[in-house]
Amino acid sequence: MQTKCTLTKEQIDGAIAFHGHHCPGLTIGLRAGEWCLREMGRAGDEEIVVVTETDMCGDDAIQYLTGCTFGKGNFIFRDTGKVVFTFYRRSDNKRARLALNPEFAADLRVKQESLTADQKEELALLRQERIDRMMNAELNELFNISVPESEMPHPARIHQTIRCDLCGEGVMATRIQKVNGKQVCLDCAAK
Repeated sequence: MQTKCTLTKEQIDGAIAFHGHHCPGLTIGLRAGEWCLREMGRAGDEEIVVVTETDMCGDDAIQYLTGCTFGKGNFIFRDTGKVVFTFYRRSDNKRARLALNPEFAADLRVKQESLTADQKEELALLRQERIDRMMNAELNELFNISVPESEMPHPARIHQTIRCDLCGEGVMATRIQKVNGKQVCLDCAAK
């Protein structure tokens, strides 16, 4: 099968192993990560920053391929429910917003959603067809690529840890709330 994807077999297999399986969602992240590698490179430390607007399988592929991670503070989750990934490069302020084209493979998605769980063979075939179609697409067909209006996120910061007056657990100072004169964590504040 001829593919437009320029990732190596090792990169694809590594992302699949990291995630646990290959699915259409992971494929979206593979292709977004491919764009980042081609246009910005791989993050050495915090040079590249990714803001993801979804908590789906593709996030794993992007983390694996780009080297951006939650732990380093250069992989940021902004929950809008959109399949959108915004990439920033600190050295030259390069930035791009990749929004999944909702029309891409919509016909296959509608077919897949109409099947029931007991139609396993048809589901597997449609999932594979979606994966193949995404792997063979030009990136500008799969994604609507634009320059984001948002500013680059600040570098990761280390904040003081404060003990919650109610549960006793340590909490990042920026997440402490004052409730009845006490410093409390978000969980205790919600009770």
